[in-house]
Amino acid sequence: MRAFPVVAGLVALAVVWEVIGRLHVFGTTWPTLGAVLAYLAVPGNQALLASAALRTGGEALAGLALGSAAAIVLASAGVLVPAAAPGLGALASLVNGIPVIAIAGVCVLTLPRDATPVVVAALAVAFIVFVASSAALTTSSSTNRDLFAVLGASRMTTFVRLDVPGAIVGTIDGLRTAAPVAVVGAIVGEWFAAEHGLGPLLVASMQNYAIEQLWATTLAGTLLSVVLYSLLGGLRAVAGARLA
Repeated sequence: MRAFPVVAGLVALAVVWEVIGRLHVFGTTWPTLGAVLAYLAVPGNQALLASAALRTGGEALAGLALGSAAAIVLASAGVLVPAAAPGLGALASLVNGIPVIAIAGVCVLTLPRDATPVVVAALAVAFIVFVASSAALTTSSSTNRDLFAVLGASRMTTFVRLDVPGAIVGTIDGLRTAAPVAVVGAIVGEWFAAEHGLGPLLVASMQNYAIEQLWATTLAGTLLSVVLYSLLGGLRAVAGARLA
């Protein structure tokens, strides 16, 4: 029964997509779902999209790991050194306020081409994970904190034994939210610097007016985001069960 709303929503989306394409509501640039699926049915096209999706997925995962690690370190520093927390929050907000396109342009000029998608993805997700981790690290109850204080625990001991275990689920929630953003960041980075991946394939599709390929590539990027989001959702469920 839990899967029924999801299935019903996907069926409704497919029907609306097909109807809009057949009626040419938005012109010839909106193909029918059948045309996109026909494109995907060709083995050569499948191989092309799979190769591009694997490349972009790897870059997105690397960016998610890099950006999340930096964000968690900053959030942890804010908890261990409360006086530094406002400055660290301002720094995270400042970086988050820089347009992704501007970041990608700077990366192209200063970094190796292959590193640009990873760095853009990392910067795109860092603020999301920073906010989630900062909030998660402060969720421990005052009763537990008082107990640690009475027992003479240092700030570092309290952080490692109380704050970190209590922040695992909340931090994974932040990672799950950031995963689709990492995919978008990797694709944007690929537009500027990469020769392989979903980003260049999107650009080539637009330049050559390959409508079915364009939509199939977009669908591949969407599915990649869904897969990463679902995997982290499973990890969150396992962590929640073990920590319950």
